[in-house]
Amino acid sequence: MKGVIKLTLCQKGCCPTVEFDTDSVIIKDDNGGKVSLTISQFRILLDQYQNIQGEA
Repeated sequence: MKGVIKLTLCQKGCCPTVEFDTDSVIIKDDNGGKVSLTISQFRILLDQYQNIQGEA
């Protein structure tokens, strides 16, 4: 992957962002909060989401 891919997720007055780089994913909120994940951690998050998706 070349460079940083930045997604802006605006909805109802807030615009958090997600930045994908070659070795990290950074999630930022409108209040200055930030979560940094390695690609491995992000894959775990996606895998876990897929495992619980659909459960009520």
